[in-house]
Amino acid sequence: MSSPAHAIYSSTLSLSLQGHEFQPQYGVQLIFNKTARSRLLCSAACSQNPSCRTFDYDSSSHRCRLFEADLTNGAIIAAASQTSIVGSVKLSASLYASMHNQSCSACQKNRYQTCSSTTNTCQCPGNSYWNGSMCPLQLFENAACGQIDACRSDLNLSCIINSYGEFTQCSIGINLFTIFVYENLNTDKIFHFFINLK
Repeated sequence: MSSPAHAIYSSTLSLSLQGHEFQPQYGVQLIFNKTARSRLLCSAACSQNPSCRTFDYDSSSHRCRLFEADLTNGAIIAAASQTSIVGSVKLSASLYASMHNQSCSACQKNRYQTCSSTTNTCQCPGNSYWNGSMCPLQLFENAACGQIDACRSDLNLSCIINSYGEFTQCSIGINLFTIFVYENLNTDKIFHFFINLK
């Protein structure tokens, strides 16, 4: 199914069978919970929002929910309503590669990348990151991460580095400065550092 939104916002969606709804892993992933007159209008609202990866729509209640989540951090589950359906935006590297790091004119009004005001180039939208081929969603606490910007910084998460200099997992309140302290101070100094933070 293709969204009826203007071509520059267009997206391809896959739909579940009826009787299903989307359950995000985290409540913060719900973007929008309102009513819409039709499934087509709900899907258009998702297509026009760069953060939306999934929506569900109930044709009986007209409930339309948009989520900043996909099947990597959410699930399609059986719904109490048999008229509820889930739509997922289909993503591929080809949607990103031609415009990433290009001049902002390449991604003007595009749902997959946005213009960065600091670099004036096309970059991943909020709460997603460039992995070398596309913009997956940033990760939540305790998720394994492989690069510095892979974790949800808006939730105070950082991708921590172990003593071998390898990225490991997303953790709260730990940043490169803290890692530097761990690797360059002895145990007593680290202890006093954390005491002083309290």
